[in-house]
Amino acid sequence: MKTLYRLFGTAIVLILFSSCSSVKITDSWKNLEVPDIKNKKVMVVSKTDDQTARVRFENDLVENLNKKGYQSVESYVIFPKSSPTKELSESETLEIKETLKNKDIDVVIVTVLKHCEEYTKMISNNNSFLYPSYYGLGYYRGFYGYYGTIYMDSESVTVITENAKKYILETVVYDLTQPKEKQLLSVITTEIDNPQTLGVVSIDFSKKVVKELNR
Repeated sequence: MKTLYRLFGTAIVLILFSSCSSVKITDSWKNLEVPDIKNKKVMVVSKTDDQTARVRFENDLVENLNKKGYQSVESYVIFPKSSPTKELSESETLEIKETLKNKDIDVVIVTVLKHCEEYTKMISNNNSFLYPSYYGLGYYRGFYGYYGTIYMDSESVTVITENAKKYILETVVYDLTQPKEKQLLSVITTEIDNPQTLGVVSIDFSKKVVKELNR
């Protein structure tokens, strides 16, 4: 699990020059009895060992939440010296609970990397297609789909192969003022396809998550 957390941080900080973002919500669940959390103080957590990614994602989500009337703060502000991926002892857990209570934190929004999928993108001068090399526990298309993938004619064809990654993120909302069995308020699953620039991805991700929370 810690490897996934590091992967989320390091891979998403690729310094490439693209203004295109491919963030989309793939699934969303909300407790039908969810209370209004706009009148409660929220802490935002990005579970990654990469401090750059953590700060950027938390900053952007807090900014977009506050624009919509929430009262939110970044976890790195509340816990500047702690790692969100570290396994906590019982005493450390109690210490965190006490800190949250003293800071009047009622709601916590946690984002974590759940899965990473690798695929190969192939582009020719007259068409483009995707050939998944890894997808979940194995993915093989049917015979006809496989047989008819590439269209060839008498003209010369230039094919470019590009390795890419798809990240599946999960954003979970907890209301700490509720009984333990009722604390889970919402779960949002997000797909980020081949992230290029940290800033573009982070802003787009934050906007889509906040929009989903306000549905």
